[in-house]
Amino acid sequence: MTSIPVGAPVWSDSLTADLAADVAFYESLFGWKSVDAGEEFGHYTTFGIPDGTEGGRAVMGIMPCPPDAQPSHVWNVHFSVEDCDAVTARARALGADVMIEPEDMGGRLRFSMLKDPQGAEFGLVEMREAGSGFGVWGEPNSVGWIEYRLDGVPAEAMRFYTDLLGWKITTPPWEDNANDKPYAALSAVGDEREFGGCHASEGFELGLPAQWTVMLGVEDADDVCERAVELGGSIAGQPMDVPGLRIAGIAAPSGTIAGIMSPRPWE
Repeated sequence: MTSIPVGAPVWSDSLTADLAADVAFYESLFGWKSVDAGEEFGHYTTFGIPDGTEGGRAVMGIMPCPPDAQPSHVWNVHFSVEDCDAVTARARALGADVMIEPEDMGGRLRFSMLKDPQGAEFGLVEMREAGSGFGVWGEPNSVGWIEYRLDGVPAEAMRFYTDLLGWKITTPPWEDNANDKPYAALSAVGDEREFGGCHASEGFELGLPAQWTVMLGVEDADDVCERAVELGGSIAGQPMDVPGLRIAGIAAPSGTIAGIMSPRPWE
């Protein structure tokens, strides 16, 4: 079980055009087990790291794309809030667009989906049942970081989230003092642990829309890329080095993209 501060990432999920293929892919690639919630909940499927319990320690969720919707091919990130309705209203006042108004999900949680002023999608979740959300964070084959990219100044873009969720923004010691768009490291109020960051787009990212990317920690990013292709997926971003990490992007058979990173930043 992991303790999730208010304002921090609490869950990640995605819509898929091929549930069976993606479930088999993720189970084989990361060693996850899956639990299908059944037809009543649209076959929402939760992945977990096996620990002897039915679902294991929860990592992420996936569900079939509704007939009237299009898969976005990204993993959504949702942030923990104490009052979904109140925070959704505040987000709207701060310039966000509300895509899905607050609604209940099986009595376990209340959630909403939004677009921030830069156009990046994110969710708000009010957990109403103990033990919901991430059951593991920062271990191999689990989410350990979320990364925001935009063609602009990171600290300015993150001001929306500091106003909404109370985040703390810091500049890493490795950042060049001459950089007028320095990296922004993010942490929840009252929690020193950094859960993510924001960087200014460069190279092929220039001109792309602002977006959150969910990063999974792995032992060897290059090896995972190779195995992803063998299992019917593809490489969305070739392995590359960044300060302290080797990162890459992989796509499931349906095309949904996730980031991976090694070595583990929590060591």
